Amino acid sequence: VDENIEDSTHGMSISFEYIAEKNPDYLFVVDRDAVVAGQAAAKDVIENDLVKNTKAYRDGKIIYLDPNYWYLSGGGLVSVSEMIKEVAGIFD
Repeated sequence: VDENIEDSTHGMSISFEYIAEKNPDYLFVVDRDAVVAGQAAAKDVIENDLVKNTKAYRDGKIIYLDPNYWYLSGGGLVSVSEMIKEVAGIFD
C-alpha cells in the first residue's frame, strides 16, 4: 500500500492514523500475543474507532491470520503451504 515502507521479515510499526489514511480493502493481522502470552488481544486493539472507519472493517475484511504459522514457524514447507492456503481461502 505504501512503497516508502521498507520490506522486512517482521514488518514495520505503523499507526492507526496511517491505517485510516490508507483505508485498506483488506487488513491482515498476526496476533503475536496469542502465541507469546497465550491470550489473543489484537482484535480489541485493532478494532478501534479509527480502524472502524476503514473499508476493511466495514466490509468484514480484517483477517486474523493463524499466528502459529505466521509468527512461530520458521518458514518450512508445511508452514508456508498452510500460509498460502489461509490467504488463498480468503479470496475464494
